[in-house]
Amino acid sequence: METNYFALLPLVFLAAMAGFFVWMIIRKNRRHGAEAGKSAIYATNCTGTVGWITYKGVFLRLAVYAEFLVVACNRVYYFPFSEIMHIERHNFLFRRGYRIHHKNPSYPQRIEVWPENRDAFESAIAGKTKII
Repeated sequence: METNYFALLPLVFLAAMAGFFVWMIIRKNRRHGAEAGKSAIYATNCTGTVGWITYKGVFLRLAVYAEFLVVACNRVYYFPFSEIMHIERHNFLFRRGYRIHHKNPSYPQRIEVWPENRDAFESAIAGKTKII
């Protein structure tokens, strides 16, 4: 009697995809050292683009603290407000978000976030950096 291993292929594929999604969520929840012991003024999971990769809702974390901003996805991007040149309101199709223009050469130039509650985000960063 022969065993058909190809019949198990969909189960292996589903398990691999579930593992990948869990891994992405765990990586997004990592914290930068500067976040230790501090509570965020504004924090949310949102959609965004980092470099050429677009992250959907549960895979990108945006947090605003008194001295800095953090965008976390597969990597944690730490932006002291002194490194942020300005934050630009950015629209793409029906989405309204923000493009972060920064001075850090080791981070991707294109970092966009599309939080659900834009007013809360803007009030959290008001006076810390320029919004255009």
